[in-house]
Amino acid sequence: MAITIFTTLFDTFVLIWINLKVKWINLLEYIHIVIHYYSNFRFAKIDTVLLLFYLFSNPFRISKKFSVYQGEEEIYTYGETPLTTLDQIAKLCDITSKDVVYELGCGRGRTCFWLNQWIGCSVVGIDYVPLFIDKANKIKKFFGLQNLHFRLEDLFQADLQGSTVIYLYGTCFSNEQIHTLIQRFSTLPAGTKIITVSYALNDFAINAPFKKVKQFTALFTWGAAEVTLQIIPKN
Repeated sequence: MAITIFTTLFDTFVLIWINLKVKWINLLEYIHIVIHYYSNFRFAKIDTVLLLFYLFSNPFRISKKFSVYQGEEEIYTYGETPLTTLDQIAKLCDITSKDVVYELGCGRGRTCFWLNQWIGCSVVGIDYVPLFIDKANKIKKFFGLQNLHFRLEDLFQADLQGSTVIYLYGTCFSNEQIHTLIQRFSTLPAGTKIITVSYALNDFAINAPFKKVKQFTALFTWGAAEVTLQIIPKN
């Protein structure tokens, strides 16, 4: 009995510690964002409105609730790329204003807004949670943003033609889902960049037509992960 109580208290303490740690990391990240990225006043306004939109509706809970409603087995799949990490990825993967970036699983769209306003590239955010896309489109319309689109679609079936860069933060995808994406990516034009977090596509399909260009470590809220830049080579 005493051991059970001790275990329960220990587990509770660990959960509290993790929660506090994540909040502290998020606070430091936000301070960094304000200092480094709010110099772009338009982005500062967009980001502030976005955060206010989710002040009383946590995106993690929205994603979990929708996953439960859909009857999915994996309900803890939501994750966001910290903007400081996205900045690192954009620089190391040479994302420029000439690119058309497709983010598969864009969530509430914060990274899409940053890419559009800070890098100046065209962006298409794709997600299947209606509330995320609805709110993102309202912000887009309110600020009259150009070259930015949010689409309510299944990312495994979405039309990817026109993209020059695909960003996939799909750390919770099953092997079957990744193989489905590999088949779809294989039909894209030569020169298309595909950026993945936690794994390289060739790890799942040795004969996949992707050339690994670069791999580096980046920090996410839950810890460090390998980011891989691969490209569809010319014949």
